[in-house]
Amino acid sequence: MNHEVPGLTGTVEVLLSTFNGERYLAEQLESLWAQDYKDLTLSVRDDGSSDSTPELLGELGAGHDSARFVEGPHLGAGKSFLELLRHVSPNAEYAAFCDQDDVWLPGKLSTAVAALDCVDGPALYCSAVQLVREDLTPVRVHRRCVRGPSFENALVENVATGCTIVLNRPAIDLLASRSPEHFVMHDAWCYLVVSGCGRVIYDPTPWALYRLHGSNTMGVGETPMAEWLGRARRMLAKNSGPSFRRQAEELEKLYAGKLSPRATQTLELFLTSLSSFSRRAWYAIKGAVHRQHWPDDLLFRIMYVSGRF
Repeated sequence: MNHEVPGLTGTVEVLLSTFNGERYLAEQLESLWAQDYKDLTLSVRDDGSSDSTPELLGELGAGHDSARFVEGPHLGAGKSFLELLRHVSPNAEYAAFCDQDDVWLPGKLSTAVAALDCVDGPALYCSAVQLVREDLTPVRVHRRCVRGPSFENALVENVATGCTIVLNRPAIDLLASRSPEHFVMHDAWCYLVVSGCGRVIYDPTPWALYRLHGSNTMGVGETPMAEWLGRARRMLAKNSGPSFRRQAEELEKLYAGKLSPRATQTLELFLTSLSSFSRRAWYAIKGAVHRQHWPDDLLFRIMYVSGRF
């Protein structure tokens, strides 16, 4: 996707949730102000930091009239981002999630806006990320979305990395109209809702440098094998499958009347097939729900049959 597209318009409201982020925050904000798409505002919610993050935000935001800072109680990253999303300005045509410890490449926002500009209805843009070490030394591009984004994938896996997500106005309004109680993470929830009610665009080009360090929540490894082992451990953890199941049930509860006919049918079959071993076994073989890579997909199907979902 070429980010050098003339005639792009529409304010992008960047949503940044911070928590004890003093170490890397300056580089992230510098990369934000260096975007080649200049029609942007910044909304920051500090999620109860105990370090100097609030003071640093004030210093780094000085001179930028478009920046808005709010301090709140600690909610956790997922709830904090959804809280920001519920308060997006009515004047913003797009909203972009932003993590505190990454670095954005200059064409990130213009590429996303260009992709979303021609879409009617709710739409979500996301992309691959370039994994880097703490000093920004490149490691590799994070595993790609090889089977493409879909509702069938979103029910059991999230491929929309939060720091790459940009939403158009219909998607903002759709997501802000409901307050979920059970969801895996804000990005997984957005991917699920929008894929069921609208369109998800995945860009294989990485536009964000994602730092690998001990405090980030994505939890990937430097090598593909380390990443897969970590992912397998998370999938086999006691609450992994039930978390996606509860998220699917929450979707049915909140958006039953908004989902496309195909998504409605897929969701109903996915949930009702959990009721017995024979139905789970049939669905594991015939069901359309899937993960992106075959080892993960096989593990998911084993978990589904065994009732771990």
